[in-house]
Amino acid sequence: MYKITWDKETGGVLLHSRIVEGTLGTSPRPVFWEELDLLKLNELGWKYPHCEEPLLWAINKQYWYRGEMVFETKGANIYDDATVEFQQGMETLKLKPVNVKKMLENCKEYMFLLESEAIEFIHETYSQYAGARKSVQNVASNQLDYEALAARAEKKSKTKMAIVKEDCDSFEIVPLDKAKEQGRKIYQTTKIDKFLASFSGGKDSQVVLDLCTRAIPSTDFEVIYSDTGYELPPSLSLYEDVQNHYRELYPDLKFSVARNHESVLNYWDKIGTPSDTHRWCCSIMKTAPLYRGLKLDGTNKQAKVLTFDGVRAEESVKRGAYMRVGKGKHTTITNAHPIINWNAVEIFLYIFKYNLPINEAYRYGKARVGCLICPFSTAWDDMIASKRYGKELKPFTDRLVEWSKDSKIGKIDEFIKERRWKIKAIGNTDLVKTVVSFSDANNTFTAIVKNSLHPVYEWLPALCEYTIEQKDNVDKGSLRFDGNVYDFHLKHEKEKNQFAFVVENPSTQLSFLLRRVIYKSAYCVHCEVCEVDCPTGALSIVPNVYIDKTKCIHCHKCLNSHDLGCISADCVRMIRNMNNNEETKIRGYKTFGFHEEWLHEFLVDPEYFWKSNSLGPAQESGFTEWLKDAEIVDAKRNLTRFGELLQQIYIDNTNLTWELILTNLSYNSFVIDWFANNIKIGQEYNRKILEGMINEQGYSSRGKTIPNAVAALIQTFDYSPIGDTLNMSMQADGKNKVRGGYEEITKEGLAYSLYKYAEKKGVHSLRVSDFYNDECTSGPFRVLGISKQVFNNTLKSLNSANNRVLIAELAMGLDSITLREDLNSISCLESLL
Repeated sequence: MYKITWDKETGGVLLHSRIVEGTLGTSPRPVFWEELDLLKLNELGWKYPHCEEPLLWAINKQYWYRGEMVFETKGANIYDDATVEFQQGMETLKLKPVNVKKMLENCKEYMFLLESEAIEFIHETYSQYAGARKSVQNVASNQLDYEALAARAEKKSKTKMAIVKEDCDSFEIVPLDKAKEQGRKIYQTTKIDKFLASFSGGKDSQVVLDLCTRAIPSTDFEVIYSDTGYELPPSLSLYEDVQNHYRELYPDLKFSVARNHESVLNYWDKIGTPSDTHRWCCSIMKTAPLYRGLKLDGTNKQAKVLTFDGVRAEESVKRGAYMRVGKGKHTTITNAHPIINWNAVEIFLYIFKYNLPINEAYRYGKARVGCLICPFSTAWDDMIASKRYGKELKPFTDRLVEWSKDSKIGKIDEFIKERRWKIKAIGNTDLVKTVVSFSDANNTFTAIVKNSLHPVYEWLPALCEYTIEQKDNVDKGSLRFDGNVYDFHLKHEKEKNQFAFVVENPSTQLSFLLRRVIYKSAYCVHCEVCEVDCPTGALSIVPNVYIDKTKCIHCHKCLNSHDLGCISADCVRMIRNMNNNEETKIRGYKTFGFHEEWLHEFLVDPEYFWKSNSLGPAQESGFTEWLKDAEIVDAKRNLTRFGELLQQIYIDNTNLTWELILTNLSYNSFVIDWFANNIKIGQEYNRKILEGMINEQGYSSRGKTIPNAVAALIQTFDYSPIGDTLNMSMQADGKNKVRGGYEEITKEGLAYSLYKYAEKKGVHSLRVSDFYNDECTSGPFRVLGISKQVFNNTLKSLNSANNRVLIAELAMGLDSITLREDLNSISCLESLL
């Protein structure tokens, strides 16, 4: 929150309310003697005491002593020690500890304000939610049922709503964040069953726990430590120290530990490694066990929980956008972030001030204390874990080595020490033995599943009510879904260990949800995650999947808890992609990009183009593949209906033409889809960077497949408006390019993108916020890079048009989009044109 400068007098830091001379751009972390010993500074001529106080400070890999940089480190990784490079004249130093007492005295006014605000926030948040029922009774006396109105508004908008009191003693329903901005008195209606301080062993959760003890009665909240199975040894011992510390002060404060019923290594064996795009370990090993353990007494129903956590905006851009109070990962969870605006220096100052127990791992140089091995940690973290906790780390590194060999990854040591395993999941190749395939041909949904882990009837009750008649190897029945009846049959082929599930004439929504039922049946490993999302307690996962039909309300939250409806299914998909080295998966278009001049020549006379054109044979072959992937021609090179529409608009509306083309390519072209999902807006790149990233993700590198694909991509950016008009390729410093955002989206281009996305997902109801979720892999933001403001403004234009193709509800915090069921992407485009 406050600005930081060095304090040469104390060897520490000073806080300031504004930018002054010498203000640091990044929060430093304290450095202790243990880290210096780990770097072997004691063997390199430095002298320093083994004391409790910090000795100097670090910013990234640079080390500062009393305001002067003295050395930096390079090259640390899981196998190699860091190299120390001294500044001139700093090869030998005798260090004095930071004068912590004086430093705290110099910062006390700012820390008092910071603490007071956080304590007030915790107390006020607790009071509002703890007094929810009383507030509701006050509102009820106003005759109208405002609690019910607020609940309906929340359900419709997916946004937290608040009841606020007007001066005339009437009440109004408004978005919670808006009410807070205006400083209006809020009457809370969400009844919270339990208040938690979630403890992780890190410095941030330590501070939040201490603040909670100062703001809330110790009998009214509890502390839960999530033991993920990845824990650093000092985190486990710190938890014991923390319990002892607070039990002396607050004997009635309840402590407990949450663990998954299986070890994290078992999950690695079942679903492969986590990655930075699919960090399953947090959901499975941390949040699901924590909240699954909070059932209401005598029921299987989840308690409604408010958790005070240690999330800080400084840690990531994503966290910086969090509301201070908002919904958690699961539907019954509310998260509050008391220290979201604190910086790391303020956290350590608080710990020093109140002499709180500190995790040993910080003293050895870890900037963040998390798991032994993590996709989001660094090579520096790996070095510390390997040197200090090598025994505990070894089972994980052994699996990385084994599975890297199975995936035929070259230079395995480099693959692991450069942390390339975090980019794409790898795992036991036996995991891909379960195979699922779908077909929607002839208005018939067909799923063929080989080596399924569960019978489909374990998960089918979550979808809808059904009847069944079993005879020999074929089951016949009917599904009662959304007011309609759909016939189905299921045929078992025991000799192949597979079954076929067939449904006649399903609706798009039924087809979408059936896929999720099939995925869960095929791949469920009892990970616990979806059980926490069940609002009625109908679903039990451990030891076996069981759905209580008397409690299930078919809300489908368990089917929508993750991509594909199942974390395990998504993990196996990624491993299959990692091991799939078929060259046909990455078409290089023979290095030729999608040239605008070729498209112009083609659209002038598509039939004559194939008889005579200006392209050479290889160029024509590559261009043909682009046209197919853009859905402009079919497999026989005949013009499609989409191609006919492009003919109408190409000359007069270039932007729309290429918006539509890029949208189609994102679903059909490997290299366009890969770029959209891996190169973020503002990220610099060049050809070598792109080739390296694709290689690291485990795709085929035989011959020139990847270089050809990247060459075709670069050419497309250079020779078509996709690069300069849609801003996929903007000039950066030197030889690099940078991906930019695109703010000139046409209303036709946005509508087409939404209908195309909906067709792929099998839905008609969408939310703007979902497109900006990290897990969304297609749609207007991921592909075209439009901001949320432009998205909303263009939706408003579509919503007010005479030939309205969608309904957008964007007022009062709503962000819902409803597409017309009588239109598809092509007919929508026809209507708008």
